[in-house]
Amino acid sequence: MRIVPLITVAIAALALAASTATGAGTKNSGFFKTQNGKIYCDWGTGIRGFVECGIKKPGHLKPKPTNKCRIGDPTGGWLAFNTRGRTKLVPCSGDAGPFADPAHTVTIKAGKTWRGGGMSCTATTSTFTCKNKSQHGFTITTPGPYQKF
Repeated sequence: MRIVPLITVAIAALALAASTATGAGTKNSGFFKTQNGKIYCDWGTGIRGFVECGIKKPGHLKPKPTNKCRIGDPTGGWLAFNTRGRTKLVPCSGDAGPFADPAHTVTIKAGKTWRGGGMSCTATTSTFTCKNKSQHGFTITTPGPYQKF
């Protein structure tokens, strides 16, 4: 009679361990911003992890990207990379990207670093320096100048 409850407990423990090992219940995307609230980023750590950041309106990157969008609308310029590979300039988009969910955007305080999926972004009050597993990335500043590396 005691074997049935022990088997039930063992099965429940295995199920919990399996869900923890696969990452069930963990967050794999989200939003963050600088302390001054001018630079917003979104991120995801799925198969093709990414980080993309932009300057809150009416800001734009300097030099400002061309607004000749064939698909999507001008963004003012976002910088983006995947888990591996070089940073790309995103001049057009069909969605709100890093500005999509301001109510759930976390502030990264100056001197702190966000990390996820082998990527990281370190904040000052008005900049983010972000890099990926390939050590490529960017620095984006509130006034708009940026640098890709």
